[in-house]
Amino acid sequence: MQNEIDGKFLLNLYAKIEKYGQPQQTAHGAGFVLDGISVSQGFDGYEAYFSDGVVQLTLGFHNKWHADATDEQQMERFLARLQQIQKQYT
Repeated sequence: MQNEIDGKFLLNLYAKIEKYGQPQQTAHGAGFVLDGISVSQGFDGYEAYFSDGVVQLTLGFHNKWHADATDEQQMERFLARLQQIQKQYT
């Protein structure tokens, strides 16, 4: 799975959710939601947060990411949702 997620993919996805999504207040402040995936950023702009309400993925400095998932199935479902948004919105 490490090879399936990279910073460029996540940043491109963030831009799509910001463009096509609806504004929403998140735990990290103002953000956007599209097809059940919410995005927001840290106060300093160095982190981007992605969440489906179960898994939270944080993209940080130097395109390093960390995901909080309790098991591999949660992460796989989350990744599938991200890939679906990537394909659906061009």
